[in-house]
Amino acid sequence: MEEDRRLVANAAPTKEFFIWMLGRDIELIPAIVDLVDNCLDGARRLREDRPFDGLWVRLDITPAEFRISDNCGGIPLEIARKYAFRFGRAAEMKATPHSVGQFGVGMKRALFKLGTHFRVSSVTASESFEVDGDVPAWQQAAEWEFPITKVAAGNDERGTRIVVEALHPSVADRFSRQAFLATLAEDLSRKHQPAMGRGLAISLNGVPLNVNVMELLQSDQLPVATKEVNFFEDETYPVQVKLYAGLSSSEPQDAGWYVYCNGRLILGPDQTVVTGWGEGDEQAVPRYHNRYARFRGYAFFDSDDSSRLPWTTTKTGVDMNSDLYQAARQRMITLMKPVLEFLRIIERERENPPDDMLPLESVVASARPVSLELVDIDRSFSRPRAVTPRPPVEGQSIQYRRPIAQIEQAKRVFGVSSASAVGEKSFDYFYARECGEEE
Repeated sequence: MEEDRRLVANAAPTKEFFIWMLGRDIELIPAIVDLVDNCLDGARRLREDRPFDGLWVRLDITPAEFRISDNCGGIPLEIARKYAFRFGRAAEMKATPHSVGQFGVGMKRALFKLGTHFRVSSVTASESFEVDGDVPAWQQAAEWEFPITKVAAGNDERGTRIVVEALHPSVADRFSRQAFLATLAEDLSRKHQPAMGRGLAISLNGVPLNVNVMELLQSDQLPVATKEVNFFEDETYPVQVKLYAGLSSSEPQDAGWYVYCNGRLILGPDQTVVTGWGEGDEQAVPRYHNRYARFRGYAFFDSDDSSRLPWTTTKTGVDMNSDLYQAARQRMITLMKPVLEFLRIIERERENPPDDMLPLESVVASARPVSLELVDIDRSFSRPRAVTPRPPVEGQSIQYRRPIAQIEQAKRVFGVSSASAVGEKSFDYFYARECGEEE
């Protein structure tokens, strides 16, 4: 019996599993974006809610080497010793409020994905260090440790630098392709747009990434649908959800919903059922169609405790099993429905232009782009009930009927789109030639 009580099943992980599985679990571009996430968390520790002006992240990528560096405060030596290189987030580690580095695997996963040798060096105000990692040698060693090879005093150049050499052949090949670098630049810019809007400068191979302010069209007649909801309000770490739905430029590739967790783009532009498209057999919300190319929706989930947010471990999608996300998704559907209906009405107007009013398209054309920060919260979208009529003309109405084929031919000659416009043009044509000299 004594011997039976000592029987156990070995459940210890293997290094081979982590090296193989972590690299397989994520695509190359999301792995690189994860490293930028860590820089952003450093900026938040350094500046908290203040602007990021003067802070930068620089990526330099060649087929021989990957390098990322920042001036975002550095990693304290104690954090490096106890937590930064562990697989998973230790329970006792104090998280950065509002962080995007939630799961404790991003840096290690990216390093394994990129190559077989890395150096991580960091400088804070009080100390500096370097970790040199030879992955094949570490794989053979019994200890789950990476040696800290240099420790020195800190200085004013506070920041972190990661260099990966001995790149995997497939990685080196992709780094040699300009198309890949262009896609990476676009993805980095899209994923970190809020942070860049706060002043964080990100560059790739010396070229600054574009900063595109998130805007929606707004006017007195064309509102933006917005909603703010707080979940877990009675607990220590509530989750704030801000939703925006409205119109922008007609760009099919940019249309849809954008979902952010703590300022990091997780999904988007999304045009699938994940964000409500095609919900309810299209009775509630239609499937995406290019007639909705003007639609833009933004969903922001924010919390000091990032474990409450509905994101996947790779930060490339939302957790559809999250009760929080399902509750927010219903509100997203409610906000988007009247906007999509408005776009359907505009399309019908193009096919049958109104005779006595300017088309609703003119309402959209007269609206101006407004930053999301300046949009009023908790407003509903309502279709304009009236549009600006044509200037009134004193006199009487003249009406007559003619065959449709003749009217259509006259439309083409006059370059107009409605029967009433043909009537006005034909009268003006007659009057100018037959009555122009009369009082």
